Amino acid sequence: MRTTVTLLTLGALLLSGTAIAQDQSYSDCLVKTSSKWGAPCDKCESYTEGFKRDFSGTYQIELKNVCKDLIEVKVAVQEKNGTWRTFPIKALGPDESVSAFACEGSGKYLYWVRRANDTEIILPTDREIITEYRGR
Repeated sequence: MRTTVTLLTLGALLLSGTAIAQDQSYSDCLVKTSSKWGAPCDKCESYTEGFKRDFSGTYQIELKNVCKDLIEVKVAVQEKNGTWRTFPIKALGPDESVSAFACEGSGKYLYWVRRANDTEIILPTDREIITEYRGR
């Protein structure tokens, strides 16, 4: 009987909207605030007509932490040829942003989020991202 009461109490907490720390999805903390095509990007070097830089294929995205917790983020942006441009894990405080880009973008991006210093959630390595998501 005691086990039943505990389970019912836990169920009631979840139904009432009270969140338990390990139940929080930190991926909800990261939201896209902007994206743009064709904007200049210092890290992209594509040229047309000799020495004129061409940014027509660049895709840039900005993601923002909208939660009050410090989070760690891993971002990847897909190039038109299907490969993924990956970016180092970055810690974001409340209202801080991260930007990422593809020089010849497809418009697709992926991200992984965890609470800062969470040792149970392992963010993927660049190699895992490039291998697992190739061509997707």
